[in-house]
Order: sequence, then structure tokens, then C-alpha cells
Amino acid sequence: MLPDRRTILLFLKGMAMGAADSVPGVSGGTIALITNIYEELIDAIRSVDLQALVILRREGLKAAWRHVNGNFLVTLLAGILSSLLLLGHLILVLMDNYLPYLLAFFGGLVLASIRYVGKGVGGWTAKHMALLLTGALFALALAFLPLRENSGGLLFYFFSGAIAICAMILPGISGAFILVLLGAYGPVLEALTGFDLPIVTVFAAGCACGLLAFSRVLSWLLHHHHAATLAALTGMLTGSLYLLWPWRVATELTLDSHAFTRYEHVLPGTYLQATGQSFSPLICLGLLVAGAVLVLLLESLAGNNNKENSAST
Repeated sequence: MLPDRRTILLFLKGMAMGAADSVPGVSGGTIALITNIYEELIDAIRSVDLQALVILRREGLKAAWRHVNGNFLVTLLAGILSSLLLLGHLILVLMDNYLPYLLAFFGGLVLASIRYVGKGVGGWTAKHMALLLTGALFALALAFLPLRENSGGLLFYFFSGAIAICAMILPGISGAFILVLLGAYGPVLEALTGFDLPIVTVFAAGCACGLLAFSRVLSWLLHHHHAATLAALTGMLTGSLYLLWPWRVATELTLDSHAFTRYEHVLPGTYLQATGQSFSPLICLGLLVAGAVLVLLLESLAGNNNKENSAST
């Protein structure tokens, strides 16, 4: 039996989230917001709890599967994992050879997402503006945290997964960048693409524990303080733009095996002098616009789908 249209679209959204999470400075949570599945995702993760076990025991597997929105979670996870496995090498190649262009495109995604998420706040009050500023400063502060050395132990990968997954579901906070700060990004990506099962298994267990715990906090905030939460998320998206400036020169070597560094943001001419590489500002601008237009198209499609669903009911 072939999957229906919704399942295919959800799988592709998962692939987009996986691709975004591969790039330091970009968040899969941003993609979830753009594609209009963020709150459903948080609520589905939140529903994986003791009550699900009670329902499983009393009513059976089918009822428990419905309780946790199993089809949604499995399809999305399949898309994310497929993206990490299939696109991991491509992302590394793009980062090594065309990083300014890649960052410009994702910058366009984030820039348009700020408007998209901000609309959900409704009436902006002084409280919402303060939360926006707080979120922006929090995201910006991450760029200046010191790099850490990778301890290499399995416990290290467990806690790295638990911390990074919290960032991955927060729009504007890059889980990949958190892994860079921890010194775990290169080893984890190599483990995923090289099928190093001990590291992948322990890292995945850390992700699962962190995700189940943090999703409860996010779900409660979205249901009880929706506008305030969106204001803070909008701020995080705004602060993350700093990490997506295309032209930057290394100022500090990292301990990570993939040569991620501290960067100083510079103008295109200074970048050419420092690196000997030239990346066209016009192409960067075009990719930024392309990223923004893609968000607007996704927003339009989401609106049309919502109208169709309302009409059908």
C-alpha cells in the first residue's frame, strides 16, 4: 500500500529538519515551525509518557499508538534519520567548499521565519518585546561560549545528545552548533555516516531522554503561555542570524576533527584577503532571497491546507 500525500509530505519535512540540524547555526525546530508541525511535534513527544503505558496495558497497542500520535512520530523520525544518513556527506562537502552560500540560504529561511513566527504572537506588548530581546540575547550568547575538548567516553556522548536535542527542537538554537561547542559534532557525524553503533546508540539514548524531559516543558509553555513562548522563540530566531553571516574568518582553532573554529565576521573583501577565496555577494543575496521565498511558499501551502481541512470538516 502506497503512503498517502500527508505521509509523504511529513517524511519530506523530516528530511528538511535533518538537513537543517546537520549545519551548525541552523535548527531543525525552525524547519518544524516553518512547515507548521511544531506544536504537533512537541505534543506528540510529550505524549510518550506513563499514561501511554497504562493505555497500552488496558486498551492495547492500537490505542497506545493513537495516544502518542505514532504515525506522525515514526514518519517524521524516518525522514530525519534518512536525511542524516543520505545527506551527511553532502552537507560536509558543502560546508567545506561552499559554506558562505549555504549560510546565506539558511539565513533567508531564518529571516522569513522571524516574520512567520512573530505573527503568532498577535498583539505585541512590552512583555512580549522583553521576551523577544531575552530570546535574542540567549541565542547570541551561545556564539561566544568557549569550545570544549571531547572526552571521548560513552557517557560524554549520552549527555551531548541530551543537551543537543533540546537545542534541536528550539527554533533558532542550533543543536549542531551545541555539539560543536561540546567538541562532539565531528565524532557524532562520523559515527552516523560510518555506522559506529556504540556511539550512535548511546548518543540516541541521550537524545531520547533529553527530548522526553524537555518536550514536557515546551508543551506546557505552548499551552499555557502561547503568545509569550512564541515571542521568546522569535527572539531566538533573531539572535541566531549572527551565526549565519556568510563571510567569516577563523580566529581560534577548534579541538574538533572537522576544523570548526571561532569566527570573526568580516566583509567580502576582507574575506578574500584572509582566505584567498571569493564568494559572490550577489549569489549570497540571491540564495538569501531564495530561502526567504521558500518560507513564504511553505506558509502559503500551510494556509491552503488549513483551509482545505476546515472545509472538509
